[in-house]
Amino acid sequence: MSIRLRSALALAALLAATVPALAIKGGAASSDPAGIRRSVVQIKGPGGTQCTGTVVSRRLVLTAAHCFLAGRGDYKIRALNPDFRFRFAMGVQVAVHPEFDVRALGTGAPLNDIALLRSDRDFPNWLTPVTLAASVPNDNQFVDVLAAGFGMNRDRRIASAGTLREMHFAMLDKVYDPSKQLFLIDREGKLKARSARTGICRGDSGGPVFRRTASGTVLVGVISAVIAGRGYDCGAITAVTAVPAYRSYIQEMANKAGSTVVFR
Repeated sequence: MSIRLRSALALAALLAATVPALAIKGGAASSDPAGIRRSVVQIKGPGGTQCTGTVVSRRLVLTAAHCFLAGRGDYKIRALNPDFRFRFAMGVQVAVHPEFDVRALGTGAPLNDIALLRSDRDFPNWLTPVTLAASVPNDNQFVDVLAAGFGMNRDRRIASAGTLREMHFAMLDKVYDPSKQLFLIDREGKLKARSARTGICRGDSGGPVFRRTASGTVLVGVISAVIAGRGYDCGAITAVTAVPAYRSYIQEMANKAGSTVVFR
């Protein structure tokens, strides 16, 4: 079934090369059946596009808007069951933020790189919707977060994609206006050889950034873009779409889809 897009993507061919698909380099495979695997899925689209998303309700996945630059086509949702086998659902509708503008990348203006993908069926019970962060303290301090994604784990190695990996990063606990972004860094990156540095790189986008709080783990961000040098696919600094900044939009789209999302 071809997905129906809510936003016109007439510039898709021109813009696809501008926005990188991202992945975890140096991360560990997510091997705990009771860990983040319960909520993180892979999205495979037309033309071989691959992204990551997070289950936020029984039928909705939160991901990045630029994952749908390929336009109309089939979008398959893949998830690892407790036996480490992929199970599938099809995306039937996507809500791309109406003000998503890939040309804003790097300008400081809002990129609005966020979207919701609706499945053609309820997810099985072993997939668990996450709680979304209602706010960010904005105390301008570095905090520990966990990012996850399917994709490459080294520069220029496409074959290394396809495994769900996770890794801890330092996140500057401040939403930058007007871009509505948070930033992750590998604080030890400058101490490593370029080839050994960890970070986010090509092969996956839309992956989750989780933060542990006193009341539990919440989804604070969606991976959007990476800052990498010429000729490299991976970078030590990552721009993340701040989930709390889009609370109204997420709730509105979920309501229209007949779904409930939880913020805390």
